[in-house]
Amino acid sequence: MTPKTLEKRVADLIESITYQSFNYTRRGTFETHKLIVSTMLTFRIMIRKGLLDPEEVNSLVKKEVASEIPHQPESLKFIPETAWAAVKGLE
Repeated sequence: MTPKTLEKRVADLIESITYQSFNYTRRGTFETHKLIVSTMLTFRIMIRKGLLDPEEVNSLVKKEVASEIPHQPESLKFIPETAWAAVKGLE
């Protein structure tokens, strides 16, 4: 096997295994959780390909909340007060 065909074979195997794993997991997952599972799988694939920064994904998934909530400016009152702490946590 040449290095080029081996590389293609490995890429095809990775794609096939990923797809089969998703199908197997999808069958055993509740309908309400299917979007979460597919989103997490997509994030993991994109991180491995270098398309997403792991730190950005972690901050999105963990939803860090600011311990001391500062005053919300009048221009940002369209953001609900319950979400303001999460916005400041992302900052």
